[in-house]
Amino acid sequence: MCGITGMYLYKRNCLQQDYYNRCLTTMRHRGPDSQCLWDNGENYIAGFCRLAIRDLSPNGNQPMLSDCGHYCISFNGEIYNTGELANALRPYRTSFKSTTDTELLLYALMHLGADATLQITDGIFAIAFYDVRQNSLLLARDRLGIKPLYIGECAEGIAYSSQYDHIINHPYLKNTSLNAHAIGSFLSLGYVPENFGAFSNTKLLLHGHYYIVQNGSIQQHRYYEYPLTTGYQQNHALEETLYNAVQSQLVSDVPLGTFMSGGVDSTLVTWYANRQRQINSFTIGVKDHHLDETDAAQQFADIFNTNHHQKFIHPQALLGLVDENTRAFSEPFADFSSLPTLMLSKFTKEKVTVALSGDGGDELFWGYPRNNTALKNIALYKHGPRTRKGILLARKILNKKGFTLARHWGEKNFIAYYYHALFITGAQHWMPSIFKAEAYEDYYYTTIHNTNASLLSSDEDYMNVVRKLETDAHLQRILLKVDRASMYHSLEVRVPLLSNKVLDMSGGYNFKECLQGGVGKINLKLALIAKTNRDLVMRPKKGFVIPMAEWMRGELKADVTQKILDMPPHLAAFFNRGETEKLLQQHMAGEADWGWFIWAMYSLVNWDAYHVNNKMLTA
Repeated sequence: MCGITGMYLYKRNCLQQDYYNRCLTTMRHRGPDSQCLWDNGENYIAGFCRLAIRDLSPNGNQPMLSDCGHYCISFNGEIYNTGELANALRPYRTSFKSTTDTELLLYALMHLGADATLQITDGIFAIAFYDVRQNSLLLARDRLGIKPLYIGECAEGIAYSSQYDHIINHPYLKNTSLNAHAIGSFLSLGYVPENFGAFSNTKLLLHGHYYIVQNGSIQQHRYYEYPLTTGYQQNHALEETLYNAVQSQLVSDVPLGTFMSGGVDSTLVTWYANRQRQINSFTIGVKDHHLDETDAAQQFADIFNTNHHQKFIHPQALLGLVDENTRAFSEPFADFSSLPTLMLSKFTKEKVTVALSGDGGDELFWGYPRNNTALKNIALYKHGPRTRKGILLARKILNKKGFTLARHWGEKNFIAYYYHALFITGAQHWMPSIFKAEAYEDYYYTTIHNTNASLLSSDEDYMNVVRKLETDAHLQRILLKVDRASMYHSLEVRVPLLSNKVLDMSGGYNFKECLQGGVGKINLKLALIAKTNRDLVMRPKKGFVIPMAEWMRGELKADVTQKILDMPPHLAAFFNRGETEKLLQQHMAGEADWGWFIWAMYSLVNWDAYHVNNKMLTA
């Protein structure tokens, strides 16, 4: 787990070695163990920061060259099925200089090619692979985008990096302008979705895709797509698949542990991890029984006999992390659950260098409460727009409990309704009046909508759309949060529930097998119940609730108000001043809770002040 950065120039030009040395300095938290640059002396430069996990010797350092010197790889991530790659390479070579996954990946790309290698590779990765003789560059991300790879395109060539600030401050790209439509996407979703960037000509490479850059041209290819349809299976082999996925991700030459919140997914991962060795498990909590789940985590740890570590914090302690949060996220990001994730990562790093998380279970197996709400709303959206509005008006007149007319009135169809359900609180209400540009729609939402909007018929069709939107769109925010928060503290986080075999297996489930009686991911819960007890597994989820709304009216009020109302002109130009003042007034007076949307605006201003024209990079 590391950080990569570099540039491919279309013609021989200045390679900006000084700039890339500064990039390595500002990315040291992603790879504190070694930093190195390599260039071909003409048009390609690659930088690498290493967090040593496997083969701690210098043999694992990067950028790594092939024996012949004709290929160079910079690789951020971990490959778990190295045995499969080694077997595929047997016709070409059987001996290697190191025991790293990097070297296997280097020779697989060299001998098998991009498509074949990426199809069989099970791991989390962002790859830059340069062919010296062909003067071609491959840039690729893993199936679901667990590791980041930012791209900047300009007349001189294409820049890439694990950090967005390296792109927007690059000498060849620093004159690009803010992209109002992408900023609108950020204010809607809480993050800038893949294929876009806060600045023009920049983007986060789509997951499951790769670029081939050669002689002035860029070709984009997709090698993986999570399925929209359900493939029926009589035997899903849940236990075997999960066990093998977790065991494959325990490979490490440094101490390893698990995040265990007390919820189902991370606890199940911990159980499988603890089968062959006593694992370290980590939890943070608060001294409030209404919010705290450390007691559940401790009970699971006692049953599993893990080496359990927990830390209690006061929510106020998270206030001190606001500045750290800004530093950790080099792109605009507005999910304030990143604050406890930063704290958990720092606490975990005190004992281990690698942690396994339970991310992905909710997305793959219909685990969110909103999934059940969507199921209840399918019947409404099977009607045409006119009939649907008549039903909505009738419900309004009857004052149905929990019904909100505005939530459905303007939606053109079910897919649009569910996409908007992924927006941060307050975005749908305020964006039309407060922001002056139309927001880009997420690439995957657009693709799903344009292809399937008129084809949905069965409940299964509708619920498969729900799962695909969760997996391709919403999961971006979760993975972005965990990667940036953990790597800020030089901690590698792996996600076994998103391994290739689990992804393939999950596609065999239909929603009726996972969502029963209003309870989501019931298959995972039953698997955990068999190892523990029903009451512990099925008790209501509490969650670590951050009192952001109150902080906005209290400790953060002055700073938030000042920064938002006095934001720099290049940001202020996008906002309606009068509506912004109304938003703040309503929230500060306690008339409404717009805390999440205000946090998004506040985060945008903080990001702009810290990362745009970053003095460490532009010196």
